[in-house]
Amino acid sequence: MKKTSNYSPEFRAEAVKLILEQGLSLEVAS
Repeated sequence: MKKTSNYSPEFRAEAVKLILEQGLSLEVAS
């Protein structure tokens, strides 16, 4: 992977989705 600060909208959407899912699972687990 080449380093770049220009992330595509698709990449950002996927990243946000993963973070939200992890956050929800953490909330449920605690």
